[in-house]
Amino acid sequence: MASARLISSLVIKNWKDIFLGLNSLVDVGGGTGTLAEAIADAFPHLNSAVLDLPHVVGGDMFAATPPTDAVLLKVMACACECNSEQFTFY
Repeated sequence: MASARLISSLVIKNWKDIFLGLNSLVDVGGGTGTLAEAIADAFPHLNSAVLDLPHVVGGDMFAATPPTDAVLLKVMACACECNSEQFTFY
C-alpha cells in the first residue's frame, strides 16, 4: 500500500497537467482504487470510478466502461486470473 501511495503522489506531481482538463476518469484494473482516490483528492472537480475484477471492486472491467473523458490503464508485471486470449497487445 505504501508503494501505491508513493507512485500516486509521483504521478500527480509529475503529470498533473494531464488531469487539469478532465471532468471524469475511469481507472480500469484499478484494484482497490488507491491511485484513483489520490487523483480525486488532488483534483476535487474530477469524477472518478474504479473498475477491476468483480471480486476486487463492484465494477467489472470486462463489462461496459461508463462514458468518461479519460481511461486510466496501468501496465504492471503481475500474475492474474486472466489468460492471454482475453487481451490483444499492440
